[in-house]
This record gives sequence, structure tokens and C-alpha cells, in this order.
Amino acid sequence: MNTGDFRNRMLAQKASAKINQLSQDMGNVRIMHVCGTHEDTISRFGIRSLLPDNVEIVSGPGCPVCVTTTKEVDEAIFLAKKGITVTTFGDMLKVPGSNGSLADIKAQGYDVRVVYSITDSIKLAENNPSREVVHLAIGFETTAPSTASAVMDSPKNFSALSCHRLIPPAMEFLLNDAGIQSSAKVDGFIDPGHVSVIIGVEPYESLSSRYKIPQVISGFEPLDVLFGVLRLLEMIKDADYSVVNNYPRVVKYNGNPKAKHILNEVFETIDVKWRGFPLIPKSGLEIRDEFACHDARKKFVISVESDEVSTGCRCSDILKGIIYPMECPLFKTKCTPENPVGPCMVSSEGACMIAYKYKKII
Repeated sequence: MNTGDFRNRMLAQKASAKINQLSQDMGNVRIMHVCGTHEDTISRFGIRSLLPDNVEIVSGPGCPVCVTTTKEVDEAIFLAKKGITVTTFGDMLKVPGSNGSLADIKAQGYDVRVVYSITDSIKLAENNPSREVVHLAIGFETTAPSTASAVMDSPKNFSALSCHRLIPPAMEFLLNDAGIQSSAKVDGFIDPGHVSVIIGVEPYESLSSRYKIPQVISGFEPLDVLFGVLRLLEMIKDADYSVVNNYPRVVKYNGNPKAKHILNEVFETIDVKWRGFPLIPKSGLEIRDEFACHDARKKFVISVESDEVSTGCRCSDILKGIIYPMECPLFKTKCTPENPVGPCMVSSEGACMIAYKYKKII
């Protein structure tokens, strides 16, 4: 099928009609996705307007830039101020630390560079052997294999500041955390296609069996999402607590074995905080001691004392699916893409940036 097949207006209308019919006697249903690209599709194509009032889709912690903590930004700033070249992706530049951002210190003359991939960072290190180059490595299971590959084969003056995180542990936290408001209860998950390409289906299955929650792995076209919602409603109605792969054209049950192997070889899982969240068990990736020479935290003495700055931003509640971006009092007033207060307004995958871009309401 080509792209047009997944954006067919008639098929979308039929899917919407089936969703409306199926949900008539179901009460309120809250579906959460954990992927910024899904949120972009949902907002860009007006998916929420095709759903009945009792079925809603909320955005979870699916934006890697948004969940990178203040401390991790401060660590990168600390290294840059020590004369080290820090590379990162463009979305990270404006993410606030305790006292400013990477964009701020770049403007002051420190060597912070935007790269399109970690390969660009390695080439920079190769071309400047007398300089230490540190890549601020963010992202979920999708980008972590690239970091692992770089760590295994890179020059001595290259290292990574690993801020990688794993999606299934965050999903479990949302299902299990007593601190999440009851209004944020999740009835089903739309699982991220990109992450699932790497990890496959199995990591989600234990969540479904233990928490009695249906899940559908979905692609990123409008019909992918609508069919995912329809399938979840069918599963909820049938008490089918399993994981359905609705993205078989890309996602295989076992994922990408080669990528998973290199992840396990280079990284070990650790307990880490996510911005707006407490410590989530086994949700982070730390570079193993065998590769300590390419681990910026082990290679350099990084001394930062970071505190979450109180700004009135409600990004943490947005990442937990408790509120929508437009319910934050700073949205489009004090917080805009030009002057973001919170990370959800910084990244192209952030829920606030997406809501601002497409001028959507709930």
C-alpha cells in the first residue's frame, strides 16, 4: 500500500463510524499513546474530531527531549564550560536546565554544535583529535542502538553522555503509580511503532497480562491510528488483554535481534528519573564499564547540583496524560516556541509544540 491508501478519506469515515457505533454503550474510554510522532499525526489530521465524546486519546511520555532531566542538561552545560565540544540534536538546544540552556551558553561562545546524527559527532572527533567531543545522547530504544554502535567503534577523544530511556518501564509506572490522578486512568495503549521496530512485541505482553490492559502497536498514518483505536475498543469490549501488532509491515514479533544484541552488549539498565517523574526502575541505559573510556560520566568529573526550577509549567502533568497542553496556564501566553518555558514546547515531538503548531484544541 502507498501513503495515499493510509490517508483515504472514505476509509477514515468508515473507521470513524465503526468507532462511534462500537463505543455507544462503553462509557468513557481513555487511550494513551507514548510517541510524539503519533501525537503529530493525531493533531495534524484532526483524529480527535473523528472520535465520539466518550473516547479520548491522551499523550504520554513519548517525547525523548521532553523527559530529559534538568540535571542531564546541566551535565552537558558543565562539560561545555570546561572547554569540551558538546554535540546534540537541534531539539535539545532550548531545553531548560537549572540556569539556562545549551543555546544560552552557545551564544556565550562555548562549543556546542548541532548534529543530525551521532555519526557527525564521531567525524568531528576524528577531524579534531586534540579536542574532546561529547555527544548528548538522548532517545528511546529507537536511537540507542546508534549510540551503542558509536561507543563500540569511535576515536579515543569521543564519548557519550547517555540519557537514553526505555518505554515499557515508563508505561508500567503509569499503570502502577498511586500518585497518578484517577482521572488519568488508562484503558488501553497505542504502542509506538518506531520503538517496536527494535524491541518487538514481547516486552509489552507482560504489561497486558499483569495489568489487564489491551495494547495495539500502530504505525503513523491517520488510518493506522484510527484502526488502532477501533481495535482497542473491540479488545476492551471483549476483555482481550493482549498485544496486537497492527504494524506488521514494519514491526516483527522479535523486533530487531541485531539491534537488541548491541544494546545489551554496550548498555545495562539502571533506575533513572524522567523529567516530571520520580525514579522509574530499570528505565535508563548506562554504558557498561567495559566501554568506560567512551562514557562521559566516567571519563570526566562532572559536578552539578540541579534542582527542578518552579516555573508554573505543567509539562509533567501533560507527560502523564493528566491534562492537555491548552490546560496549562502558560500555554501560548508565557510559553511559546520562541520562548519555551518547558520542554514540551521545545521539541517537534512535544505535545505543546504540536498543539501550538496545528492550533488544535482538545
